[in-house]
Amino acid sequence: MNELQIHLFFNHVPVIGASVALLVVIIGFVLKNSAVRATGLAVYIAMSLAVIPTYLTGEGAEERIENIAGISEDVIESHEDMAKVSLWFMLGAAAIAAASLYTQWKQHSRASLLSIIFLVVAIGAFVQIGLTAHEGGKIRRPDLNSPSATQPAAADKD
Repeated sequence: MNELQIHLFFNHVPVIGASVALLVVIIGFVLKNSAVRATGLAVYIAMSLAVIPTYLTGEGAEERIENIAGISEDVIESHEDMAKVSLWFMLGAAAIAAASLYTQWKQHSRASLLSIIFLVVAIGAFVQIGLTAHEGGKIRRPDLNSPSATQPAAADKD
């Protein structure tokens, strides 16, 4: 496998996996079930770590496609800049999740507070990684860049 294939393989894991894990943590809060919350935190940590190979293979993926007709260097650079922010946001949320999981396991009084902090940071990371993924989608789908892509054509209005 080349870096482009590895990048494409891993890039959905932090987006979808961490989002589902975040949902599990939220369900754990709503149900007031620490086991469900701990499961979500553990899965979030694992899914977030997939951001590392995704980020590290981005440059090699860029090199494989940057000279293809129709590929915008500006979109690639925007995606790359957003990916740097997403990397640190996701790893930061994973670190908070690990601290929250540890304090929950030790039955520390601050476990719930850390879980709430995790939720806030993880929701921010979710938004950031979603925007990064969308920007990455524009690399091969320039129609995602166009406002007319979301509006029906004149013939479709009837």
